[in-house]
Amino acid sequence: MKSFAKKLIIPLCLTVLLTSVTAEAGVAGHGAAAREAESGPGVNMTQAAEETSAAAEETAAAAETEAAQETAAAAETEAAQETTAAAETEAAAQSSAAEGSLTMIAAGDNLVHEYVYKNAWNAETGTYDFIPMYECIRDLIRSRDLAVVNQETIFVSDNSLLSTFPAFGTPQSMGEAIVDTGFDVVLSATNHTWDKGLRGVSDTLTYWKTCHPEIRLLGIHESPEAFNTIDYVEKNGIRLAMFNYTYGLNGFSLPAGQPYLVNLLAYKDKFLQDVRTAESQADMTVCFLHIGEEYHYAPTAFQRAYVTELADAGADLVICAHPHVVEPVEELTTAAGNHALVYWSLGNFLASQTRTDTILGGLADVTITKDAAGTRVTSYDFIPTVIHFSGPIERVMPLDTYTDELAAVHHVNLTQPGLTVAKLRDLWHSITGR
Repeated sequence: MKSFAKKLIIPLCLTVLLTSVTAEAGVAGHGAAAREAESGPGVNMTQAAEETSAAAEETAAAAETEAAQETAAAAETEAAQETTAAAETEAAAQSSAAEGSLTMIAAGDNLVHEYVYKNAWNAETGTYDFIPMYECIRDLIRSRDLAVVNQETIFVSDNSLLSTFPAFGTPQSMGEAIVDTGFDVVLSATNHTWDKGLRGVSDTLTYWKTCHPEIRLLGIHESPEAFNTIDYVEKNGIRLAMFNYTYGLNGFSLPAGQPYLVNLLAYKDKFLQDVRTAESQADMTVCFLHIGEEYHYAPTAFQRAYVTELADAGADLVICAHPHVVEPVEELTTAAGNHALVYWSLGNFLASQTRTDTILGGLADVTITKDAAGTRVTSYDFIPTVIHFSGPIERVMPLDTYTDELAAVHHVNLTQPGLTVAKLRDLWHSITGR
């Protein structure tokens, strides 16, 4: 099993953090020319008839010539269309047969509590700047061909609507940090998607569509047409079908007649059918689910049953979030003999929850290979991360670069004293077995 995390070099940001700790804890001319007959007084009738006959013959000849030209043109057009179609078919076949590989990394819950956005406030610019919070993880995220993040909380364009648990509202500037960190795909179907009602979904859709159309947004839609369109992401000659669904909306219901706004696991028949359709249209199918039970270290029976159905429908890779703690990764084989790689929970990516198990997250790290034998996951890893926050400082970083000096001043010590790197490693091993 390949471990990418051990190749990391301690980043410069760690030095910055340590310094902070010390200081303070996007039809012209239709055929022949027209012929004009002129006849003056006293024209001979026979001559006129002959001229009329000649004119008719010339008109008929012109018509035949024009018809022949049109037939030839039509034949040439048809031949060109057939040539183009053949070329497209050949190109598709070549793409389908192409070999390649891609690396993909996925992060868990980007959960923006009040503590997070208040620490992001920059008084000099009058903006919320989240970019520094990811500086210790940025190089790792950017090093992969594709990067995915679960944006747990919905965006709002009006900062007067910012809010924290239980109904979140996140500054749109979080999107700038997501892009700067290197993410290509953003997941928006979570239990907090409807925290601001239609306004939040609309603000989120508008932000990504207007400011960063290059980012693939999954899980929410502005129209029935978008809802009924399968998302495909192509990289390095490999075509991935991607889905993002949530178990619910914290008791909220979508407006009557607008079920397309958020992908819900309750739409199971549609979900399974789309996965079956994607089986013949993509090289691999990846499903991102917001599912499970909060603060539990193992998947629920409902979660296992649902993922099994997805695997039998054609899902190859399933990555879950929502519990706010990590859960194991498993090579699943269904009773029907189908296989899928499943990350049961990635835990938190960024948050300010004050339990030791909620500051420990994981990155799903996979290599997908396409060759004559097909497309498959050829290696995978689960990279542990830690969310450090102390005073005005908040950062997410690989656990491999975390230190006991930082752990000693972590805010979590206020509720669960004695945080150390060893304690985090032991917890990671006890939950994931890795």
